[in-house]
Amino acid sequence: MNMAVRSLRRRKARTALTVGGIVVGVAMILVLLSLVSGTSTQTNRLIGVLGSADITVVNGTTPTVGSGGFRIGNFTGGGFGGGGAGAGGLRGIFGSTLTLNQSVVDQVGNISGVHYVSPELSSSGYINGGNTFLYGIDPSTYANANGALNIVNGSMLSDNSTSNQIVIGSSVAQSLNATIGSVVTVGQNSTGGANYTVVGIFTTSITFQERAGYIDLANLQNLTADNGKVSEVFVKATSPNSVGQIATQITSSISGVRTITASSFTTSASTLTNTLTTFFVVIGLVALLAGGFGVMNTMIMSTSERTREIGTLRAIGASKGQIMKIFMSEAFFIGLIGAISGVIIGVIAAFIIPHLTGSSSPAGGFAGGVFRGALSPTLTSSNILLCLCLGVLVGVLAGLYPAWRAARMDPVEALRHV
Repeated sequence: MNMAVRSLRRRKARTALTVGGIVVGVAMILVLLSLVSGTSTQTNRLIGVLGSADITVVNGTTPTVGSGGFRIGNFTGGGFGGGGAGAGGLRGIFGSTLTLNQSVVDQVGNISGVHYVSPELSSSGYINGGNTFLYGIDPSTYANANGALNIVNGSMLSDNSTSNQIVIGSSVAQSLNATIGSVVTVGQNSTGGANYTVVGIFTTSITFQERAGYIDLANLQNLTADNGKVSEVFVKATSPNSVGQIATQITSSISGVRTITASSFTTSASTLTNTLTTFFVVIGLVALLAGGFGVMNTMIMSTSERTREIGTLRAIGASKGQIMKIFMSEAFFIGLIGAISGVIIGVIAAFIIPHLTGSSSPAGGFAGGVFRGALSPTLTSSNILLCLCLGVLVGVLAGLYPAWRAARMDPVEALRHV
């Protein structure tokens, strides 16, 4: 063991370069796994925020790609720069191109097993000239069908209110310095709109969800010229056991719609997480494998350079096992040092990444405000332990052949170099 340490210290530059290959691979794997863990955590939180309804009914149009932008299920968009009354921009993503007739609400409500039903219209828009999401809801049914908003100040929209009221997210309130009773301008462009009184401020665990405002459904329909239209219908079943049956009955009895259940959200998220994990781990293992070849190359060179040392050790009685132990110890230390250093660098990188992604776009801009913090790595003890073990394992495996080669060296041939 002492001989292995001394050998590594005698060749500091080479040892550092060899260790560097392990460091890069381990750090990369840890960062990528942390990104997957963070994405999984955020996805689960998002499902918790968006998936309170047992069933969500949306337009059943098959996803297509056309000249006007992309269409995916209930979302259609031409890019992130818009927000006007046209079909492009964010309004395309959350707008009315693939909406439903509001009459669907009554049809769904008449199906056996449906306990609560509530419509919602989603759109992009502006509050005091700033990009945001707008949701038009029925205050009397929304909480029962989709769960109540987590209002931290003020109250929810009044039922059947004739006045213009709005509940805004805490991010919007902070950026506008708005409080309960403040009057804000809500519109489909940055210069026009109608005045609304802030009656409530809500918060969620998802940053971009707080860049939103909730107003009465009829008001948003008038604002977007989508009279009689809704984007989705939230359904709460009388029994969780009947969700699948109700979803099937909805799609079979109402044409042009499809249903999304809470379980499908979870399944899709799990599939996405597993795919990302596999993809990222493969990338990291490729880098780690390259580092392993570096260790093997260094150990083979070390074996050739230390022929005289090996011959002397064999001449004084060292066994093949002892020779192999010396070289395996060197490989172990290279892997251990590389693994520890890689984990340290990976942890530092995981803490830095959220700050870099949070400031990557101008403050107050839509991308910076809505999607800030989208990359939020989560460090777990299991991922750290896995990376440590991988680093050491690669070092040890890479040292097997050079150590075996040194142990099999002919003592007579080795002594010729003494």
